[in-house]
Amino acid sequence: MNLLYLAKAGYGGWVSFTIHLAKKYKWDLYKISQKGERKKRLLGYDTHYQNLSLEQIEELDEPILITACSHHYTRYLKYLEGQYIVIHDPTELKGDMKKYLPYMNVITIRESVHRLLKEKYDINNTLILHPLYDFPCPELNIQNKKGAISISRIDFDKNTDIILNANDLLKDPIDIYGCVSDLYKYHKLRETNFDKFYKGKFGKDFSSIIELLKNKKYCVDMSSIYKDGGGSQYTFLEAIKLDCCLILNKKWVDNMPTKFINGHNCFIVESPEELALVIKTDHDTSEIVKNAREMLDDHLNCDWNSIVGID
Repeated sequence: MNLLYLAKAGYGGWVSFTIHLAKKYKWDLYKISQKGERKKRLLGYDTHYQNLSLEQIEELDEPILITACSHHYTRYLKYLEGQYIVIHDPTELKGDMKKYLPYMNVITIRESVHRLLKEKYDINNTLILHPLYDFPCPELNIQNKKGAISISRIDFDKNTDIILNANDLLKDPIDIYGCVSDLYKYHKLRETNFDKFYKGKFGKDFSSIIELLKNKKYCVDMSSIYKDGGGSQYTFLEAIKLDCCLILNKKWVDNMPTKFINGHNCFIVESPEELALVIKTDHDTSEIVKNAREMLDDHLNCDWNSIVGID
């Protein structure tokens, strides 16, 4: 299998997905450029890609799986008819994307998107869960974990303003890390104490993720995406793997098929006040973390080989 990353983004779910898939199956990874290169470049997490020209991409042994495609690259899809493409969420169905999808093998990774493509756009697609690369983790003691952290992008669909408003109510605030959208910061965060609570980006390697999460009791993710949700994201999976108790946005699970249950394998909130209250309360999260870990098996064992007919 050849993986093709058709996006400029260097952070976020597209990158995490591509890296977990590449590392789990040891598949080669490429990008399209004007001129091909012999050397390989680092995408992150010890995963490298090679720049190839369109002509070189067309000469690759099939099959090709496009792990993500932004609007900057949709023009290339006409040359990749019959190949595989992953659609992560409804925001990708803009511009010319819908025009090309009927001629490709479409893969979705959440049931909400699977249904949306089929029922609204009549686009056949195959549903399979996010693949999780089983990166090595240290042995952790849940009873020693303290505090809360957010490691998502700082952006509109991540609702970081909810976290910042909760921090104003907390003696021990939530640490906020991640890549910042300047547009979101300008429009939504000017009236907040963002600069007081923001800790910066973190290294694109698993050791950095481990260092951030290993001592934290809670991992906060306020994601909400229109007509999407219910399933998982890599911030969820990595936090669960490192025994953090997830706190999720009610909008993520409302009216969606989901395995996330408030008080059973996570906490679910819908306001800064509710978020602050969960963190202030001295919950014993042992059982919640244990229950959440049961969900990891589905992501560790999902077989992406079978999707493309590889034994």
